[in-house]
Amino acid sequence: MGIKITRTLRILFVILIVVYIGMSVKGATVSQTSFDQMSKVIAKYQNKNTQLGNNQAIKRLYKLNPADYEGVLLYQPSSTMNAEEILVIKLKDKSQANDVKNAIEARKKSQLNTFKGYGATQTDLLNKSIIDVQPNYILYVVDPQASSIDDAFKKAL
Repeated sequence: MGIKITRTLRILFVILIVVYIGMSVKGATVSQTSFDQMSKVIAKYQNKNTQLGNNQAIKRLYKLNPADYEGVLLYQPSSTMNAEEILVIKLKDKSQANDVKNAIEARKKSQLNTFKGYGATQTDLLNKSIIDVQPNYILYVVDPQASSIDDAFKKAL
């Protein structure tokens, strides 16, 4: 009798794991939002502390080649005394996500080292920054309104 209960519990456990994995995979759906639409949403949050970055800035700051992605938008700090920036990347393939996230984390670490010891406000912004990885979009935001920008990003997806 005890063996039947143990066997039944094992079967139920396996079923629960399969259902959990299935729901996790299903929950990660690719956004149909065009890069132009997303750019317009994010552009509303560009401020005097940031300026539009070009492909060279993306290569220099993140060591990423914008041509490898469906779209890249960067609002970079307008001054070396400022850490505020917004980066949005639309991936061509989900497999690119890890490399982009690693590049963002390296940039954040570099900025933290730059402002360590004298830029308390900027360090605080960096510590409160958001890296939001979605199936085909990634957002990195260092801004006093980071959570609002992330909310707008998620709604636009």
